[in-house]
Amino acid sequence: MTSQKMDQRRWEDLDVDCLLIVLGKVGMESLLLGVPFVCKSWYKASLDPSFWQCLILPDFHDGFMVARFSYFAKNQFWIATPFYRKFIRQYRMSKYRFSMTGFVKLVVSRSCGNATSLSLPECSNRLLRLVANTCPSLKALTLPRNFVLRESSIIMELTEKLKHLESLSLGNDIDITEILSQISLHCKNFRRLDVFRASLCKDKALSIVKFVPNIEYLSLRRAIIRRCDLITILQGCRELVFLDVSGTGFDEGDHEISMFASHISNFRCKGLMHDKICGVKN
Repeated sequence: MTSQKMDQRRWEDLDVDCLLIVLGKVGMESLLLGVPFVCKSWYKASLDPSFWQCLILPDFHDGFMVARFSYFAKNQFWIATPFYRKFIRQYRMSKYRFSMTGFVKLVVSRSCGNATSLSLPECSNRLLRLVANTCPSLKALTLPRNFVLRESSIIMELTEKLKHLESLSLGNDIDITEILSQISLHCKNFRRLDVFRASLCKDKALSIVKFVPNIEYLSLRRAIIRRCDLITILQGCRELVFLDVSGTGFDEGDHEISMFASHISNFRCKGLMHDKICGVKN
């Protein structure tokens, strides 16, 4: 019996360096819902800031939103995906006390200010202020499609504090001119912009050229954009190495567009149903 006990594996005795290598290969779900509950040493190891640099938070909604009102909460509680329901159970939390701001605060705090990439499934002005104050090293930020940056003060606060920001993904093009104007002032390494289903009028196209002329990666998938405004961007942003305007109606058969895009090594412009790299060369 003693010999059998000695042969049993004690996970808490695993060499720390080996443990860190193993944990470096698992995702956020395991680091939050599995690893910390194995033993104390694994919980301690799961807090290593190096595991929390790339924070891609899972989607919160299960394809549709169902609102439910509670007399015990002032706000609506949205039915969450299995990940968040499991999180609530694992941490023995009342679903009415769960908040996305609190969850983001927990995850971001584990990076100890070293997070370089953050993708938010839900957003609010309060949450963005939290990000601005706790993620000074952030290089890439993805905001959800249903969020609108309406307050100029929030935009200014974000860009002033996220000086290392290189990439921004927006769910809409509202206030894009104000956002890019602040980025041009504070984020000198900015080089990637992704706006899904944007409605780019002349002024918005000009703002891209004016404020981020040296941008290298630009994605405008399924955008509503006029031919002349696309040409404005192609002519004004000569540092582009990637441009995605798939789903906008332009394709590789448009010789004028292909000519203006000849300096872009990766130019995607195929139709509405699927993407295809156009046949343009340097």
